Amino acid sequence: MVHAARGKAKPRVVEFDPVLATLVAERLAQGLHPSLIALQLGQRADPDLVAAYAREIESHPYFRGALVVADALKKRDWILDCQARSWRQSPDATTIDRCEGLSPDVFLRDYYANQRPVVIGGLVDHWPALSLWSADYLEAKVGRDTLVEAQKGRESRKDFETAKLDLRRTVPFGEIAAALRSPVPSNDLYVTANNGANNRAAFDPIWPDFGPVAGYTTGAQGNDGYLWIGPAGTVTPFHHDLTNNLLIQVKGRKRVHMVPNWEEARMKQTGRIFSDWTLDELQKARASSGDRAPILIEAEIGPGDALFIPVGWWHHVVSLDESYSVLFTDFVWPNDFATPFMQGR
Repeated sequence: MVHAARGKAKPRVVEFDPVLATLVAERLAQGLHPSLIALQLGQRADPDLVAAYAREIESHPYFRGALVVADALKKRDWILDCQARSWRQSPDATTIDRCEGLSPDVFLRDYYANQRPVVIGGLVDHWPALSLWSADYLEAKVGRDTLVEAQKGRESRKDFETAKLDLRRTVPFGEIAAALRSPVPSNDLYVTANNGANNRAAFDPIWPDFGPVAGYTTGAQGNDGYLWIGPAGTVTPFHHDLTNNLLIQVKGRKRVHMVPNWEEARMKQTGRIFSDWTLDELQKARASSGDRAPILIEAEIGPGDALFIPVGWWHHVVSLDESYSVLFTDFVWPNDFATPFMQGR
């Protein structure tokens, strides 16, 4: 029960509303004054009732303990914001370096250890895949009737990325080849890294067409690359991964928009690694709000390009053409960031 005062009149006893209490507690933890909270929630409950909830919540020892955690998070956000403000002072703040034939030692020093993205050319020019892969070639090698797992029906759901497990379907590779040949862009059918474990045997005939990146990746058994195969128009919305990634474009082009990991507090996180930002919304926010919105960095990668995506960096990817990519996470340097993250769940 909550007692809501009415001037000098006897307080009204109101049945506890857990949803309203949660809304009030969230805003109190964010540092908002009870009077402002009452204004914000005035359409849901009268101001006296909101004020009564605020008084009860503020006096509760559980809430006082939670505020200690909230204060620690505010400090952490401040430190990350200092990093963001410092980054923006660089004349190269919104660009990604492009290097040719970058040696592993320089890559480690300037990019991997510094957690800075880079596009590298010349690492995989020897791969047969660069000249061989096409819809016709893969259909012949894999087999038109060979069943492969893909995400299908993505255009029927706005939450296609978070619902990717629900959208897994087994289809003959000939259906994928037809989508690849189509001149009409589509986000409906896409073979992604999430389908990798179930597709390894089906794609075994094309595995000799690429291999480990000398000095960069180990080629360890069971962790030697993840395939992304789809037509022009496939989209991977904003999310971040729990490892450093090396995304190598084999055929076609992809446009990648990236947000540094220290912009976490501004990324409207949902589901732990996803964001509620659409690319269009974020671009408009950048245009109208400037530095109050997350910084946005753009790169385009084409055949033979390798894009380093540091752990925790948010990225949004669009295929501009019929597209084939290979993703590696088996770097020769430590890359186990997921274990402590998952242990903290």
